[in-house]
Amino acid sequence: MKKQPESGWMMLLTIVKELAIILAIYALAEALSHLLDTRFPGSVIGMLLLLAALHLKWIKVDDIRYVSSFLLGYMPLFFIPAGVGVMASYTLMEGFYLPVIVLTLVSTVIVMAVTGRLVQRLVQREKA
Repeated sequence: MKKQPESGWMMLLTIVKELAIILAIYALAEALSHLLDTRFPGSVIGMLLLLAALHLKWIKVDDIRYVSSFLLGYMPLFFIPAGVGVMASYTLMEGFYLPVIVLTLVSTVIVMAVTGRLVQRLVQREKA
């Protein structure tokens, strides 16, 4: 684990560096999304690029630890605009309420089951 910076200035520089890494990956992903004219949003491409960079060890977890922990801590706030967008356009779903509700419930159960199973396997692998 990375040693915590001692002074306030060092901590500030660390946070700025980490934020610059994350924002650079996001900017690259947005540019790729625009240049390749894909249906995938830049944020999804950015997450895949970040995953690849972490997996290939181009970026170490310690290189983005503080900013990523902060962003994960406030992740629920990032869902507010999407929720407001759905509420504002509820008339577009008129006549599709039941399929949307069923799809939401089924996909939630599937995601929970897959995530739970994956976590169990990873924990078992760590113990072995």
